[in-house]
Amino acid sequence: MVVDDGSTDGTAEVLEAYAGRVRTIRQTNAGIGAARNASVQAARGDFIALLDADDLCRPDRIAIELRYLQSHPDILLCSSDFGAFDETGPLAPASYCGVYYSRCSPQRGGLRARYPQAETFALLPEETARQNGQASIAVYWGEVYDELVQGNFIHPPTVMFRRDALQRAGMFDPEIKIVCEWEWFVRVARAGPVAHLDIPLLDYRRSPTQISSSPRTALDSLAVAKKIYARDSQPGQRRDRRSLRHLGALSLSAADVLAELQPEAAFGLLASSVFVYHTFRGQTLRTLFKIMLPSGLLNLLRRVRA
Repeated sequence: MVVDDGSTDGTAEVLEAYAGRVRTIRQTNAGIGAARNASVQAARGDFIALLDADDLCRPDRIAIELRYLQSHPDILLCSSDFGAFDETGPLAPASYCGVYYSRCSPQRGGLRARYPQAETFALLPEETARQNGQASIAVYWGEVYDELVQGNFIHPPTVMFRRDALQRAGMFDPEIKIVCEWEWFVRVARAGPVAHLDIPLLDYRRSPTQISSSPRTALDSLAVAKKIYARDSQPGQRRDRRSLRHLGALSLSAADVLAELQPEAAFGLLASSVFVYHTFRGQTLRTLFKIMLPSGLLNLLRRVRA
């Protein structure tokens, strides 16, 4: 099933060739959350897998994720590792999750450090043959709410979940323009355990024009973090140091992204990161430098350094 969210790139014409094999939902552009909601509401199965238009699903992905969820009825959602590519070809390393999500880097313990439990899951003989003889995979699972509120590490286009997850966590928030999946994953993780299959089952396209590369992503992440903390905190409860550090880091990141585009807004975000969330690091001074210097002088300094 494909949701055509007001595309202007010929998607409708391409889909006509798949009539009868693919169900198409066409709607006026309303954003990722609305598109996700349209798809899951129209889905007929008990298990739903996400996939974005510019990524490539590997042949065994659906089968492996489905078998895992069927054999683990308490798990609401599973995701997987992934590879990446751009216009030049595959990107290193083959396991790209630790590159894309800094919290999953080897220096921070990888994905294993985000999940409380680990087990192995056997592959079928035909899957083993396609996985270069690998007979089983590591699976990390458990209650990850406390980890997930500190930042996302579940890659949306690798996800499969039970329909029951929608009933327990609700639908995607259509008001969140870019990072609606993170906010939804937090709600799912609050409702029950989730799992990560430590094997690349998707090839993720990297492009400077993709939505996740937009400056809006940093602002969206900050807004979603504030929403999560405000919703899930007890009345009168003070934020703990981890949440303050997280909000400070997100404010600083948003300030850095907007430093040359909207310097006044960037300065306000930078001030919040320092004085409200008590975050001060090397990037703080670099961002202040970018905000204060005229763009022409900043570009000249970059050319000199290059």
